[in-house]
Amino acid sequence: MSRIYYNRMFPKNQDALRVAFSVFAGVFIGIWPTIGVAIILTVAFCALFRLPKVPGVVSSFVANPFTQFGLFYPAGYYIGCQIIEPDKIHFDFLSEMEGLSFKNCVTVIKNLAHNAPDHLIAFLIGITIVAAIGGIIFFILAYVIVSHRRKKWIAKKTGFIHNLIAEDEVLIKEAHKGKKPMMHIYPFKALRPVDPAEAKNISALPYDVMNRAEAKEMAQGLPHSYLRVTRSELELDDSVDAYDPKVYAHARENLDKMIADGVIAHDKKDCLYIYRQTMNGREQYGLVCCVPAEDYFNGIIKKHELTRADKEEDRLRHVLGTNANTGPVFLTYRDEGQFELLADVIKTAPTYDFVTEADGFGHTVWVIEDDAKIAAIRKAFEAVPVSYIADGHHRSAAGARAASFRAEEAKKAGTYTGEEEFNRYLAILFPSTQLKILDYNRVLKTLNGHTPEQLMAEMAKVFDIAELAEMQSPAKQNQVNFYMGGKWYACTFKSEYLQNLGPVDSLDVALLQKLILKPLFNVDDPRTSKNIDFVGGIRGLGELVKRVDSGECTCAFAMYPTTLDQLMNIADAGEIMPPKSTWFEPKLRDGLLVHTLD
Repeated sequence: MSRIYYNRMFPKNQDALRVAFSVFAGVFIGIWPTIGVAIILTVAFCALFRLPKVPGVVSSFVANPFTQFGLFYPAGYYIGCQIIEPDKIHFDFLSEMEGLSFKNCVTVIKNLAHNAPDHLIAFLIGITIVAAIGGIIFFILAYVIVSHRRKKWIAKKTGFIHNLIAEDEVLIKEAHKGKKPMMHIYPFKALRPVDPAEAKNISALPYDVMNRAEAKEMAQGLPHSYLRVTRSELELDDSVDAYDPKVYAHARENLDKMIADGVIAHDKKDCLYIYRQTMNGREQYGLVCCVPAEDYFNGIIKKHELTRADKEEDRLRHVLGTNANTGPVFLTYRDEGQFELLADVIKTAPTYDFVTEADGFGHTVWVIEDDAKIAAIRKAFEAVPVSYIADGHHRSAAGARAASFRAEEAKKAGTYTGEEEFNRYLAILFPSTQLKILDYNRVLKTLNGHTPEQLMAEMAKVFDIAELAEMQSPAKQNQVNFYMGGKWYACTFKSEYLQNLGPVDSLDVALLQKLILKPLFNVDDPRTSKNIDFVGGIRGLGELVKRVDSGECTCAFAMYPTTLDQLMNIADAGEIMPPKSTWFEPKLRDGLLVHTLD
């Protein structure tokens, strides 16, 4: 039990200074004669100053009937009497205080105030001094202990991360009862456009990068747009909810109709595919395959984001309703020569090759039909222990859950073999060396009651600030560029805020959230706060200026992009990145290559 109280009073995973202030408040309020409401007052104080509540509440128990009446009250009374030297009284002042309770406090205080006012004042002065001394002692104790525990905790986690890449095989081998850790990839019979000339009009942006109205506009004049499958509600009345069962049934109808009309068809044999994306002269090549749901559940496919239950459920119902993975999961991996096996394929003529006018991005697909080539590629990927979800956490969770659902149905029917197609879902594997994460910037709706001058003064406590001559992106990590009032500022986090940080805490988005957005803009949860919005780096810094200068927002923060190494390190540590940390571009097109569950 004592260990539990110790861990709660001195938590290793919280900021030492905030814990110390919470403990100070708990001890001070507990020692002072708060007449049975110490816990309530401690919680209220911690809530008011946004301090962790548990350490304060636990530390308030330092004062209890034994210590109060045996130590703190007598010591306070004695100290107070030494300060003001009250007149002698003909009753025991401390016995009166011992009888103090929530019910009779008014009566006792009135009696003391009438018969021994100077003794009551002496007691209050003395007990305040004792409470302050006790609070300061425990403040220092809490700060030292929590700092030490946190430093050891972070060192342990950081050391784990630094050694994890080299130890991946050993760690996952132990976790999987001696099995060698490896990626498992499978060829499949893709459902894809029959006419290469129609691939551009059939394929579509992912379902979650536009709203309903935008989807309807994008699909206008394109009867075979894949948005009619991934966002089939665009063909239904606006009164029909996007999660209505009619939506998933209509998606299946549209998919079946495209097959029946000969617009899309399955390959005749299992194949692997290469998907190249071109953006502003930069190319990235992905291997399109299927991955087993078992790898997702066993941690071979690693994640770094939380999924929302409603969005995950929506994609699960869509997969089961259409009997297909209509969009791929974007995976990345540490390349160990696997990409070299694709070199001879990409020298041949592609199956699809087009540029989308809206953004100017190129999309190219090659089909790998040769069985020997497929076997060699699969074998090469067995040397890669893990992959990472770069984008598509909801799709991955839904794909794995759909596989599990279908497997349970087959087991109940007594037909399950483990080799069924539904055990796998659609993915594209990109080498991490080819990917680039763009910045994910923040705009604030209000200054939360601050004047611009007050805001800059508060920010100067966190940043070293220098005015910029022109609009520009941050030059390095731990620098955030700030725009307000027509001016740009380079804001570099002060060194004291960059000490002993874990993999998540060291992210610029996490530092900004903790030190600026929460305390100054009252953004407690970026997912739900109405005072913040997010702008993907693909839209450029000009979009930040536009939104601020128009009056829609008051200021903006341009972020330095999160790196692939940071993403993979956080996933390796089993931790979760803050919301809106990464923006990948270009987006994968839905409908070019679809995996059906049967």
